[in-house]
Amino acid sequence: WAFESTPDQSPATNDENVNVENNDATVDEIVDEEIIIPEATDDEAAPEAPVVPEKPEYDYPDFEYKIVNAKDIHYCGCNKGPHSSHADLIDGVTIDIYSHKTGKLVGQLAIDSEDIFRYISKQISSEFDYNAQTFEPDTDDEVVNLPKGDYRIEVYAGVWFSYTYGNNTMFELTQCTLTFYGGEIATGYIDYLIADYIAEIEAGNVEAPDPEMAVSKLEFNGLEGYWYGHWIEGGGYLPGYMWEGAGRFTERFPYVEE
Repeated sequence: WAFESTPDQSPATNDENVNVENNDATVDEIVDEEIIIPEATDDEAAPEAPVVPEKPEYDYPDFEYKIVNAKDIHYCGCNKGPHSSHADLIDGVTIDIYSHKTGKLVGQLAIDSEDIFRYISKQISSEFDYNAQTFEPDTDDEVVNLPKGDYRIEVYAGVWFSYTYGNNTMFELTQCTLTFYGGEIATGYIDYLIADYIAEIEAGNVEAPDPEMAVSKLEFNGLEGYWYGHWIEGGGYLPGYMWEGAGRFTERFPYVEE
């Protein structure tokens, strides 16, 4: 930061009639020579900066796992209706990563690990508090979407929940689409689990998955049908019909940039 003196701010000297223009010294030199900055005394010491509490760090476990195809976890292939599933599907975890700016699926990790499956299910169950609901639907309450950020993370581990990457203040129970405060440990663990993968996405090293591989498309032949409805194929003399969707209370992608 540079100080430039004005005539009113020029330092006093022993000779009140100093002619700056005729003096051999320049104004800058006079300022350098004459201004004395007193040292602060103990009583005048600058106040200490406010203490900012550190974000708590958790000692997350490191479980062994392998990456698989999401269909190994979610899709039995029998096409017997919207809720068909087989017992031989893996008890794994699928993490879908969407860009908040585009609403598109930009990454997916399908993890074969019963340990991770159980750990995430346990954490989200223990942290869930129905009294921490962020708003009351079907009232005049303002809808509370997930916080703005780069990525919307949709996690399926027995329970289906979503949150904003890097923000562990709230999560969404994705099927019912309501948001709740809390979930710091569970969402923080997902952040811990996918941090390197996110870095690879941002480095341009990850090819975007087929959108049809998303959990919302595969699980129960499409959990999006919960919101938008399923088309049920007819058979024999029965005509096809539309299974009505439940709609969403929150926006899935409120931050899409046009």
